[in-house]
Amino acid sequence: MTTRNEQTKHIPLLFFTMFWVAQAISLFGDRLNNFSLVALINKFSDNPGLTLSNIYLAMFLPVFILAPLIGVFIDRLNKGWVLVATDILRGALVLLIPALFIHTGSFLPVMAIVFLLTTGNLFFLPAKSGLIPELVPPDRLIRVNSILWGAGIAGMIGGFLGGGLIFDYLSWTTCFYLDGATYMLSAILLTGIALHRRTKAPEAPRPETKHPSILSAVREGLDAIRQSKKILHPLGVQSIVFFGAGGFSVLAIVLIKDASPPGSSLGLSIAGLSIGFGMGIGSIVVNRFSSAKRHWGAIEAGLFALLVPAAAVIASGLGLGTIGAGSFIAGLSVSPLVIVSESELQRRTSNGMRGRIFSFREILTRSLFLISAFLFSTLGKHIGEGTLLISLGLFLACIGIAWIKFTERSSRTKS
Repeated sequence: MTTRNEQTKHIPLLFFTMFWVAQAISLFGDRLNNFSLVALINKFSDNPGLTLSNIYLAMFLPVFILAPLIGVFIDRLNKGWVLVATDILRGALVLLIPALFIHTGSFLPVMAIVFLLTTGNLFFLPAKSGLIPELVPPDRLIRVNSILWGAGIAGMIGGFLGGGLIFDYLSWTTCFYLDGATYMLSAILLTGIALHRRTKAPEAPRPETKHPSILSAVREGLDAIRQSKKILHPLGVQSIVFFGAGGFSVLAIVLIKDASPPGSSLGLSIAGLSIGFGMGIGSIVVNRFSSAKRHWGAIEAGLFALLVPAAAVIASGLGLGTIGAGSFIAGLSVSPLVIVSESELQRRTSNGMRGRIFSFREILTRSLFLISAFLFSTLGKHIGEGTLLISLGLFLACIGIAWIKFTERSSRTKS
């Protein structure tokens, strides 16, 4: 029987459609921005791997400095309006990149813009993750997340495909101008969700809420994570995935550049599209088999194991075809892991703590991404990228399976 609380979480189809489209457009902007930055580095940098690592540093510095405080503010703000405001600001910042780079010829101003963009992302991503369980009942989280993940995949494929065509046949500046416009359009669509949340009548008078100090709120969030085994499992899965993504990105970019025609972004487009299609198939599979909770531990282990052949195929050095095939396998593996772990985090976190929990998740996952990127960028100077990529795939499979077994054993012991 559906409870009154669950009934209030069924948002009108029009608003959900607007949210879905906004998600696709916003993630199209994210992917186009990432593609444009990587393509810009490949085109103008003398040392692409090192420059990309420095860009990653600019991306993740705000995570260490600001994320704990941002999580506290998100818990106190209307999450719908947070999404609108951050999309507007991100759009304005992206539009500045071409002029700054043309004027200076340096990547330092670009790094400054990336720093500010990441600060916006620190508001956007936890607010989005925290808003979804406010809009839909818990038993539909996996299905809704897989649908929204599909929107993200559509945006990702569009970003890599459109980015490659625009970069090669128009100009790199056009990539950034279009990117800025997508954020603005996403903000317009998200306004519908923000207004819906504002005008929705409350069920009952709310008790007076006492907000703790910022430092106390941060401490409460960390205590909640440490004390909850159920939160630790999905956090660990996402951490492993992001660590792998950092290493994969800096190693694969060298292999992609070597396999691509000089000055072309074709290889980058193929890899991005292949990952996107793999993620799309993965999201369809997890949506269809979302009820197989009893066997999910074994499925997770199999998905982590898939990263070994994915890395081996990419590292084979046989050209863009194998890079595309390996990228497809990697996307197929990662997509269900992220969707289910995200749904678990949303379902197991209380409403008043979601901003802090998801902000801490950003700190943890992005720290591991940065560590991995710099580690494998440094090792790449002494060891072949192909060998390192295969080693990374093996490591991720082993540590992922070990984490699954450890958390399953801890859960059984606690019960």
